[in-house]
Amino acid sequence: MALRNVILFVVVLLFSCEKDDICLEGTPGTARLVVLFKDHQDPMAKKAVDQLLIRGFEEKDTLSIFSGDSLAIPLRNNFEFTQYEFTLHTASPTLLSDSIQFNHTQYDTYINRSCGYRSTFVLENPFHYILTQGNNGWIKSIEKIRDTLTDEKSSHLAIYH
Repeated sequence: MALRNVILFVVVLLFSCEKDDICLEGTPGTARLVVLFKDHQDPMAKKAVDQLLIRGFEEKDTLSIFSGDSLAIPLRNNFEFTQYEFTLHTASPTLLSDSIQFNHTQYDTYINRSCGYRSTFVLENPFHYILTQGNNGWIKSIEKIRDTLTDEKSSHLAIYH
């Protein structure tokens, strides 16, 4: 009798879940800003960065040290802008650092009860401000490739250095 009750309980439990009680793997989430690093002297060529420290303006926003020619960074969904400091480590004792503010508008779409909302960001005009001035900068220019962040399959910005 007890075994039958356990089996009945398990069957009821399994069939009581609704479709939206579980956020399925592969459900698209909020896309991050995909940045491609390029050579300012040869705009068609990718130019990797080595030991790039990416830091937000709040202590918890520190991402990490990155090496490569493209990366994806999150945008803040509680403000109309996101600021990051990009510090490039080089052989010289002087650190090369640029602070950038990305301006964006956010549109939220309800997915379901378990997945919550998915944000789509649109880069505004002007889409960025370089907040640093002086000789310690390393970014020569920034180009907007796509203004709407719906996926991470292709680049949204190019940073020339």
